[in-house]
Amino acid sequence: MISEENTVERFEVVVAGAGPVGLSTALFLADRGVQVLVVDKRDPLDGPPRASTTVRTWELFRAIGLGPTLDRAGWDGPLPMRSMVKDSAVGTVLHRAAPPPAYAERLDTCSPVDSRRAMTQYELQRIALAELRRRGGQVRFGAELVEFTATAEAVHARVANAGTGREYQVVTSYLVGADGARSRVRELIGADVPDRQVDARLNTAFFRADLRRLIPESATHACFIRNEQVYCTLFAKGAAGDRWSSHIMDYPGKPAELARLSAEQTLRLLHAAIGDDTVPIDLIECNAWEAAIGIAAALRRDRVFLVGDAAHVQSSAGGLGMNTGIQDGHNLAWKLAAVLRGQAGETLLDSYEPERRAAAEASLALSRRLLRGYQAQQDTNQLYMQAAADYLRGMMFYRYDSRAVLTDDAAATDILDGQAIPGCRLPHRWLTDSDRHLSTLDLVGARWTLLTGPNGTGWLTVGTNDLRVRQITAAMADGDPAAFTDVAGTEPDGALLIRPDGFVAWRSRSLPSDPNDTIRSVMHTLLGHT
Repeated sequence: MISEENTVERFEVVVAGAGPVGLSTALFLADRGVQVLVVDKRDPLDGPPRASTTVRTWELFRAIGLGPTLDRAGWDGPLPMRSMVKDSAVGTVLHRAAPPPAYAERLDTCSPVDSRRAMTQYELQRIALAELRRRGGQVRFGAELVEFTATAEAVHARVANAGTGREYQVVTSYLVGADGARSRVRELIGADVPDRQVDARLNTAFFRADLRRLIPESATHACFIRNEQVYCTLFAKGAAGDRWSSHIMDYPGKPAELARLSAEQTLRLLHAAIGDDTVPIDLIECNAWEAAIGIAAALRRDRVFLVGDAAHVQSSAGGLGMNTGIQDGHNLAWKLAAVLRGQAGETLLDSYEPERRAAAEASLALSRRLLRGYQAQQDTNQLYMQAAADYLRGMMFYRYDSRAVLTDDAAATDILDGQAIPGCRLPHRWLTDSDRHLSTLDLVGARWTLLTGPNGTGWLTVGTNDLRVRQITAAMADGDPAAFTDVAGTEPDGALLIRPDGFVAWRSRSLPSDPNDTIRSVMHTLLGHT
């Protein structure tokens, strides 16, 4: 219920923007008991399905207990970086492409989530919205963040009802801008995007058509269409094969400036891509947009943070944009919750920008390479040979360097190496625990966790309400006594300290003389206590 004009409402965190990034960020906060409000002047569920998930997004939702929910809503789509070029949907396959075998194997085995599992932002938003409300979060559509002022203690915001224009006041400890590429929050904190570069201008059509029988390969490959009339994509947006999107990249007479296609032009180009003018097409919309790439000059101003497209923009090439934004929100949520609950010092929040800037740079590098390769119509096998490492790194194998990580003398490993490194996501390995088949990531979940090896019983006394200790024995790894040491890079009595976002925060090569004192000191430093 919207408050009266003179009433001031109070929340711990307000999120501006109810797209997939904003709703996911709010859900991650609500899962940790944070009082959160999401406002958006529109209902983002009204739009067509655009972006799709990667396995890392599924991992984050699994960590808060939503794996089965995602499994019911998702489907098996094309494997990452598998594509084909056809002269039309009904025509000849001109070319197939895949990443080099070593990278393909790494993609298929790096996560407990099958790399074929797919879901559009529409399904993800519906799940996030329902779960956010179930966990106590508030969402208001038709509510626009108009203005705010930040003090040392709080952020004071004015919110307007989009229908009536009536304004009311909200006070929050922190504000998160998840309000897209034209972010009002980013504008108000004075953070422009100085390196923004437009790499392409194109149109994207969203439509319904019965194409699965005409292009069955779309279930296993991303489909590019290239003929004399159009150069575009045809991407299925569901298992049924009746919802589609098409990035229309080029056609005869395409102007250099941004130009919106009419419905008639769009249908003509789509029929040219299908290769059959008799196929009925229900055109939902066709958007003209710039494929721009860039990162905001600042991702934070005091109590105000930017996530998703408000923080960094990129093209759809590579499919990481939404997913990188969701990881922004996840990184920020556990830190805000820890500070709000008094478990961490304010300086923990200083780690957000350097960490997520590094991740965004990795994501944008992939987007830039693929977009330029597609524009130049480069041989896709050659392109994927160059971009495979970029994809893995941009999806989730980037490395953090901040005060929320204690690095050691280990050099960065090859992207194909599955060994743990402080600052990187904990590697996935299948284990058996009490007859349950589970991943190393499942042992961690969404809490601080100390993982120790088969000889690490001396660590078991360090557990607290805020830190869980789990021992990985040989029996859990099919009798392999070196399973933990191979992954951890430690002795059998060593340990890995894992953050709530699944990243390795610290490594001990062996058991220290006083593990309790060591862990207290390490946690004190990592959590920003002074």
